[in-house]
Amino acid sequence: MATPSTLIILFLLILLALSLRRILADASIKGEVERLRLEVQELAELRRLTASLQTELEIERSREGKRDAFLQQTEARLNTAFENLSRTILEERGRALGEENSSRMNQLMQPFREQLESFRQRVDAVHRDDTELAGQLKEQLVQLMNLNARVGEEASSLVRAIKGDSKKQGNWGELVIERIFEDSGLSRGREYRVQESFRNDDGALVRPDFIVSLPGEKSVVVDSKVSLTAYERYWGLEAGEEKTAALREHVASVRRHVAELQQKDYTGIGGNRTLDFVIMCIPVEPAWQSALEGDPELLYELAGKNVVICGPATLMITLKLIAQLWRREKENRNAELIASLGGKIYDQVVLVAEALSEARRRLSAVEESFDLAQRRLQNGRGNLVRRVEAIRSLGAKVSRSMPEDALDESGSEED
Repeated sequence: MATPSTLIILFLLILLALSLRRILADASIKGEVERLRLEVQELAELRRLTASLQTELEIERSREGKRDAFLQQTEARLNTAFENLSRTILEERGRALGEENSSRMNQLMQPFREQLESFRQRVDAVHRDDTELAGQLKEQLVQLMNLNARVGEEASSLVRAIKGDSKKQGNWGELVIERIFEDSGLSRGREYRVQESFRNDDGALVRPDFIVSLPGEKSVVVDSKVSLTAYERYWGLEAGEEKTAALREHVASVRRHVAELQQKDYTGIGGNRTLDFVIMCIPVEPAWQSALEGDPELLYELAGKNVVICGPATLMITLKLIAQLWRREKENRNAELIASLGGKIYDQVVLVAEALSEARRRLSAVEESFDLAQRRLQNGRGNLVRRVEAIRSLGAKVSRSMPEDALDESGSEED
């Protein structure tokens, strides 16, 4: 149950709340009154500004008639100036670029065309050489077989005619070997020389039967040695001591020819580096084979003396291989020329590509200039189309309308 003091406190609180509520109501009324007073002041200011703007508008309208002629003249001058500027830029850039590109492209492409044609001709020549070489090898193998048989027959027929005459035997041997050279595919005077005199590195005069040039500034000497006297007697005897003695004499004759070759120094002749061995050809194949039968160690013995003995068939094969080396050398030179020519063609292609890139860059520059002029005419804030259209909207007297697409590109005044 509440005490009297509690009731008194409660009563005082109620009185306090009522007092606060009244105070707040009075403050709200005062604020509303102040707001209304401020709005009245603003309304009066707006009326004053409206009157001022109305006055300015009247003044501006009075000036409008004077500006019409100026605005029309300005619009006409701007349109004419822009058209002339655009036309002049495009014509000058297009003409200059076209003439320069045409002239430069012709200059660049002409060497390219010539080198490409030369490249094609060289490739065709290499292909023809390979085809001809295959046919020549087949033909030369047949010739080699026929030559070997012919040499054997000629040797048999000539043995009887020239036996005992060393001079005739030597001449005949050189003739046989020269026939082999002629059928080898080598060119006389260029890839081989016959009985020319040279000075060796010691200054001594030497006269080899044949000197064959090799690729790489090298050369090899081929010497013909014929001694058929003992050989003919060997084949004319029946088996016995005399036949054996004739064979030994034939082997000794071969050794004497080798000794004669060893005494001759062919080093450095012909302006080339001579190989360290000499080819000694016995133009009668059976005579060489008989010498090996008489002394099987002869071949190894002569190898140590830097002398290589061979018959007509082996010599022909050797010369064919040398001819093949020269063909390969020619093909390698052609390949180097083709590679060099291909490099030049590549360089020309690079120049053409650079010229095209330069042409593209210049075309881009022309396009950029055109775009810049177009933007100034009808793009961006303050463009010419927008300004002259604003002039028209202010009342300028015009006889033509701006194209819709130009208006769309230029945007509205509020943009």
